[in-house]
Amino acid sequence: MNIQHLEARRRELRDEARAILAKMKSAKAEPDLRRLEAEHDDVMLAYDEVADEIEDIRLQTDVAREARLAKRPGADPIDTRTDADPAIDESPALKPEQRMTVWAQARTPATEDYRGLSLGGYFRSMLVGGKTDVERRALSEGSDSAGGYTVPDILSAQLIDLARARSVVTAAGAMTVPLGSDQNRIAKLLTDPVPAWRNEAGAVATSDSTFGPVDLVPRSLAVQTFVSAELLEDTLNLATELPRVMAAAMAVELDRVALIGSGTAPEPRGIANTSGIGTFAQNAVIANYSGLSRARTGILSANHTPTAYIMHPRDEGAFTDLVDSDGQPLQAPRAVSDIRMLTTTSIPTDGGAGDDESTIIAGDFTRLLLGIRSDIRVEILKTSTYASNLQYAMVAHMRADVAVTHPGAFYTLTGVGRAA
Repeated sequence: MNIQHLEARRRELRDEARAILAKMKSAKAEPDLRRLEAEHDDVMLAYDEVADEIEDIRLQTDVAREARLAKRPGADPIDTRTDADPAIDESPALKPEQRMTVWAQARTPATEDYRGLSLGGYFRSMLVGGKTDVERRALSEGSDSAGGYTVPDILSAQLIDLARARSVVTAAGAMTVPLGSDQNRIAKLLTDPVPAWRNEAGAVATSDSTFGPVDLVPRSLAVQTFVSAELLEDTLNLATELPRVMAAAMAVELDRVALIGSGTAPEPRGIANTSGIGTFAQNAVIANYSGLSRARTGILSANHTPTAYIMHPRDEGAFTDLVDSDGQPLQAPRAVSDIRMLTTTSIPTDGGAGDDESTIIAGDFTRLLLGIRSDIRVEILKTSTYASNLQYAMVAHMRADVAVTHPGAFYTLTGVGRAA
C-alpha cells in the first residue's frame, strides 16, 4: 500500500480503538472487560505496525531525496574534518539541512535488520516488551547487565535529527559533527595570513596563518521523563510523542550550552564564554536597533557575515513593540532586518544588578560546531517509588560537546534590560 492508503488505514484503526475504549468504560462484567482489552491490544498492535510502515516510507523517501540532491551537478559536497588518522575516523560536518539519519545509514551495515522499527516503537517496547520479532531482537541486542538499552545507531540518529530540528542554533546555521571517539581534535583559525605586493622577481613576503587546536570531548547530557501506566494503555500516539518530548528537552539544553555554557566540567563552553568574541555592555533597555547594528559591524569587521541574532522571546517582543514619535512601528535598518532574528528560552533573563537582564548573541553560526556521539543509551527506572505510583521513568542520555572555530564570528550584547 502507498502512504495515502496507510494513512487512511491508521485513521480507521484509531477510530476503532477509541470505540473499544468507550465500550470498556461502560462494561460491567469482568469477562466482557477482558475480551475488550484483548481486542484493544490487537487493534493497537495493528495501529503501531501501520504507523511504523508510514514512518519507514517517509524515512526512505527522505534518504532517496538527499541522495539525488547530493548527485546534482554543482551540489555542495559535505565538508569533511578528520582526526589524526582519517582512514580510521572520518567525521563529516553536517549542515543544518543534512540529516544525521542518512549519515548513520551509510555507516551502519545492519540497517536492514531494523527495517520497520520506529524510534517511538522501540521506546514503547522498552516499557511493555517487544510486540514484533524486530522489536524483540532489537531489545535483546541492545540490553545490558545494568538494565539499560543502547539504542541502535539508526534510531539514535533519528532522535538526534529530531533534536536538531528543534535547536535554534542549528536553525541559525550551526554544523553538526558526528563524533567517533572520546577525543576529537579540530583546527581553529587564530589569525589570518596577510598577503603583500611584490616587484617582479621580488621575494614573496611570509605571513603565516596561526592555528590552534579545539578538542571536542563528548559529555553526558541526560533527560528523564515519566509515563503513567494509564497513559501507556490509553494513548494512541505515545510512540510518536515520546521521542518528540525527549528531543525537545535535549534541544533546549543543547541550545543553552551552545550559547552560554560555562565551560566548567561537565558543562561545555558556549559562545558567550569563549575568549576572543566581540562584546558590548548595553546595560539598558531596548530603545532602538543600534545594539544590533553594533554587533553586525563587529562581526563584519572580523571578516565574517552574521547569519542570525539569537535572543530571548522577551527581547524579540521589545523590538517588535518599538514605535517612532508618531506611534508607528519603528522599522529596523535594512542591513539589520536582513539578518534573521531567532528566539529561545534557553537564554536567561534574570541577570544583572536588577535580576532582569539578558544577553543577545549575534554571529556567523556556521562557525559553531555541535559534536554529537551517535550512540544513545536509555534506562528504565523501576524503583519502588515509581512502581507505587504506577509510573515508568525513562532516562535517555547522549554525549555531546560544542566548539567555536572562529571567535571573531560572534558578538554579544550584554545587560539587555526588561522594557517597561
